[in-house]
Amino acid sequence: MERWESMTRARLLKEINSIEDAKKVEETVKTGYTETAIENLEYWAAAEEDLAESYEQMAKDSKNQARRDAYIRLQEDSKRNMVEISGLVDYLKGLDDARAKRIELLKGLHP
Repeated sequence: MERWESMTRARLLKEINSIEDAKKVEETVKTGYTETAIENLEYWAAAEEDLAESYEQMAKDSKNQARRDAYIRLQEDSKRNMVEISGLVDYLKGLDDARAKRIELLKGLHP
């Protein structure tokens, strides 16, 4: 939180003064930010998987040792990226679940 506190910025949201306004903003954050970020990361992970498979095949097909070594390094990098991206997806899914609980809490407050 310190990072945001040290920044001076214009407010993104108007003052929220009602449960309905808060619920709308929470839903917008969920669908517009967390779910979108998760979807984009999942596509990125899929692209890394495709790259890893392609580099593996290129390494097998290459007769040049230097190129084969380079393809193997690239394959390993893509596999590491997949693991890192997967961790980000898991983390964001946790935030998304928490956001859903906040929305449900707000719904429970609404008459």
